[in-house]
Amino acid sequence: MADKIEDILSSWSAGRNALLYGPPATGKTRLISELFDALNTPPESQRGIRFDPEDTEFSRPEQEITIPQPIKVVWTTFHQSYGYEDFVLGLRPEITRDGTRLQPWAGVFLDAALELSDPKSEYKSVVIFIDEINRGNAARIFGEFMTFLDFDYRDGGTVPLPLPLRQLTYENGQSEKVCRPGGNTAMIPEGFTFPKHVYIVSTMNSVDRAAVPIDSALARRFDRIEMRPALDVLAEHWNLDITAIPTPTEDNWESLGPFQTGYLILDRLNVVIASDLGPEFELGHGLLTPVLATKVNSDGVEEPVDAKDAWRSLAKTWDDVLFPQLEDRYSGRPDQLMDLLNVATAPTDGEYAWKLRTSKSATVNARTLAPVRTSELHIDVIKRSFRWLTR
Repeated sequence: MADKIEDILSSWSAGRNALLYGPPATGKTRLISELFDALNTPPESQRGIRFDPEDTEFSRPEQEITIPQPIKVVWTTFHQSYGYEDFVLGLRPEITRDGTRLQPWAGVFLDAALELSDPKSEYKSVVIFIDEINRGNAARIFGEFMTFLDFDYRDGGTVPLPLPLRQLTYENGQSEKVCRPGGNTAMIPEGFTFPKHVYIVSTMNSVDRAAVPIDSALARRFDRIEMRPALDVLAEHWNLDITAIPTPTEDNWESLGPFQTGYLILDRLNVVIASDLGPEFELGHGLLTPVLATKVNSDGVEEPVDAKDAWRSLAKTWDDVLFPQLEDRYSGRPDQLMDLLNVATAPTDGEYAWKLRTSKSATVNARTLAPVRTSELHIDVIKRSFRWLTR
């Protein structure tokens, strides 16, 4: 994670915003939440060595935060009801003695600019975290303020431009009162330019069918940082030695443990999915993190999970999390899904979890899976089926 945080800070230093993209469950939201904390408590850097003469060991220096501090951080999540009024400028009805009027309210992005132009503000930078940027209509949400994602058009840039706030009424060079979150108000002078030190980091799922793709005009204003499924994160989560995980063969597949099996299943599924559909459809490692390798006993001591419980947990995570993702990716492709699950090449001995659906009618040629919840099967069937799925 630390190297990705360095990538984001590097983008900000170069006057660019950052967009994390990749399949679901690859740690995008977790990363920006860690960055959220890191802006207050810098983590250890991946570069440089620090030597304390009073200590015999070398250490890494703290991660350098390369934007002006103190930093105000703002978190928002785009969704289908999120609009320009929430992010830039909205007009809300206000009842006065003279009747009802429309009162301007600053959204998240405009408020960040007003914060840095307020002489009473303690902040020198504002960082806006946008989760799920493509779940809302990003082009409509940013509106003409998309221009100010580009640092060249801000204060101190090569071609600073005035804010185009035509919704406001100006008099004597000042706008009408604009309400801000927190009860503050501001008046914007004519020709006001967007301040330099407003930074954005956002996340985007690359295969979410319910989301709206962001257009190229918006995408080119971000440095894109890819988040891929990481098997090493899963190995660390389960305390697995990657070098000790065997390649499944005819001779050893029946001896695989539950965590080795989970690791190998995700590895195999992602290779097949990338070949069939493309790497952007792969499964994130976070889908398997509900399977825990340790638990806390009644004395408050952490101890390894019983192997039988680990197999049950793997099966339940398959039923509730992993298999629905496979069904979504292979919707309308039952033959490919059955090939993925080795239905036609099931083990010759013993029951196997996945099989063809049958019918009492002799005229039906079934080409679909029989419904099954693997977590409700006998433990021996669970072991045999998931171990076989690694091959």
